[in-house]
Amino acid sequence: MVLLLVFVRLLGAIIEKRSLLFVTHKGKTMPTKILVPVLALLLSACGGDGESSAPVENGSQNTGSTSSQGTFAEQMLAAVNSVRSTKQQCGATTMPPVGALTWSYDLESAAYRHSSDMANSDFMSHTGSDGSNMSDRVNATGYAWSAIGENVAVGQSSINAVVNAWLSSEGHCLNIMSSDFDQMGASLVENHSASYGYYWTQVFAKQR
Repeated sequence: MVLLLVFVRLLGAIIEKRSLLFVTHKGKTMPTKILVPVLALLLSACGGDGESSAPVENGSQNTGSTSSQGTFAEQMLAAVNSVRSTKQQCGATTMPPVGALTWSYDLESAAYRHSSDMANSDFMSHTGSDGSNMSDRVNATGYAWSAIGENVAVGQSSINAVVNAWLSSEGHCLNIMSSDFDQMGASLVENHSASYGYYWTQVFAKQR
């Protein structure tokens, strides 16, 4: 019975591991690193917590949706900048307050392309179903960058839930709190016939 319980817990951890991913790429000559922090194993339990963002159709982008709290872009930007305005503990690293980000529609477009791909093809990865990576998707928008980063998550049903989940994971938290970035874009695409329902991509960058 004990062995069975341990096996179930390990199996659960393996499944939960897919709930969050992050990647940072500074400079075009540096290799992209894809890391899955150990803390991400527990984060899918955050899905559904917190206030809900405006609902969207299956497989559609929610950046045009509105609610009493404003558009998706306004809500996401406010949530992230609120976090950046105060000191954060990102795992073992204490991050000081940093400046506010501005919204980039080019980065939003790159984020939407990937969220839509994940939702429609029912997967989670920084590599798209067409083999594209983060820099490919940003470059396709014409955005000239000197640093870029990406957070991905699935299953969380609100902005508060996904931001809190990212903050609970060191790598994602470091992306959010990085002074290397001064712009961001993000997207949520819903597909409730897929495994996770909610597919998030958050892209950070600094222009050249």
